[in-house]
Amino acid sequence: MNGPPPSAFPTFGGTKGEQADALTIVSLTVSYRSRGREREVLQDVTLRVKRGETYGLVGESGCGKSTAALAVLRYLPRNGRVKAGRISIGGRDVAALDADALLGMRASAVSMVYQDPGRALNPSLTIAHQVSEAFEVTGVSADDALARTADMLKRVRIASPERVMESYPHQLSGGMQQRVVIAMALACNPELLILDEPTTGLDATVEAEVLDLIVQLRAEIGMAVLLSATTSP
Repeated sequence: MNGPPPSAFPTFGGTKGEQADALTIVSLTVSYRSRGREREVLQDVTLRVKRGETYGLVGESGCGKSTAALAVLRYLPRNGRVKAGRISIGGRDVAALDADALLGMRASAVSMVYQDPGRALNPSLTIAHQVSEAFEVTGVSADDALARTADMLKRVRIASPERVMESYPHQLSGGMQQRVVIAMALACNPELLILDEPTTGLDATVEAEVLDLIVQLRAEIGMAVLLSATTSP
């Protein structure tokens, strides 16, 4: 499958900057090379997420939701590639970004929350270390980062942030770990937050609490959200 030529890339209005959609995907086809053969796992996917909007990507396990999310951030594994199509974040063509620009976009404009918070967190570092590091990447001092860490943990509804900051990931429940990962993702005040099945493995009550938290944070921050799930939330 061949994607449209660059000049024909639909931008759903053609705007850039603050007026551009948070995310635009047009005719995306992604393939993986396995056992000497190239296999298409996504074919001709097109969607748009407006600024401040929540977009749900729903499908059964293995249908390619995570692959789509990874393609947006150019995080595909080495055996995967975008075979056709275009991806734009805030009017910027993701494929056209050089290494520095891509790192800058990941650090300031878009964040991703993965399925398993236990694997996303470093088991050998305290929560304070990991969350404050996310703030330091944005350029704030170490002391300011620690202060912001406590505030952000409160914002994601962690009742005892000081205790949690001193804890290690294995000392927290799955729901608490996911709140910590969301706090880290929000450190850069992203324009777009991608959540890849963020409630996988959580019981129904905790799942509802996390989804309610996401709705509240989206309203407060004004960010766009791409949420993938196996069932409609």
